[in-house]
Parts: sequence; structure tokens; C-alpha cells
Amino acid sequence: MAPKGAQHTMFKTVILATVLLPSLAFGQSSTSRSFYDRNGSFAGSATTYEQGRRDSFYDKSGRFSGSAIRNSDGTTSFYDRSGHFTGSSTNTSPRR
Repeated sequence: MAPKGAQHTMFKTVILATVLLPSLAFGQSSTSRSFYDRNGSFAGSATTYEQGRRDSFYDKSGRFSGSAIRNSDGTTSFYDRSGHFTGSSTNTSPRR
């Protein structure tokens, strides 16, 4: 079994490959947004991929902190930094 540090590095590599390679291979663009706290200090960022269906969130240090995926049934699924499902939501607003 690999040392814990090596496992962490391998996990990061797998995450990067999972997120970045499909975007590069298919020429998909991404959009980034920054978030600020009430004092105007940088609090983190989000990057949107896959034509708006996937968002990845990063803390103020740039570390991945989780993701949200918009599903075809209209729900959004949320995952923590380890990739574990943490919950979902449904849009209850009337369509325009």
C-alpha cells in the first residue's frame, strides 16, 4: 500500500484528470467567478464546466472544496472535497 502522502497526490491527480482532460479534449470552455466576504476580502471561487452543468468550488487558498452537478431531471447534486454525495436540491421556481 502506498504512503498516505502518495495516496493524496494520486487522488489529486485523478481529480485533475477527471475535471480537466474532458474539457481539453472536447474544447469546452469554463467560466470562473470569485466570491468575497462582507469585508471585501476574497473568500473563494467557483469554476463552471460542461456548458453550465458542473461547478467546482475552491476556498480562498485555492484548494478544491466541493462540486455541484445539475442533473437532467432538474435536481442539483452536491459533493464534498472527497467526492462523497452530501445532498441535493430541486428548483421549485416556476419556469419563465
